[in-house]
Amino acid sequence: MSGKHSADFPNMIQRTLMQYLSLDDWKMAARLPIPAGELLLSRIRNCGWIEIRGEKQHMAIKLTPAGHQALRQPLAGMKARRK
Repeated sequence: MSGKHSADFPNMIQRTLMQYLSLDDWKMAARLPIPAGELLLSRIRNCGWIEIRGEKQHMAIKLTPAGHQALRQPLAGMKARRK
């Protein structure tokens, strides 16, 4: 683990959620095809991988450049964790 982030790479649940997001468009959290609870979203936000605006039913999220980079390097993170 490095810096303020709790993980260097997203786990499978985080990764699945992040794959539905883009760098440019805000998506309503309530309309995502997988459930996205407040705890999951706050953990991903704390890693710096998503931005959040609004609250509760009006919460919108989008991917950050750091989140985009984390999705591009998933295998390296999984191999490092297993050692």
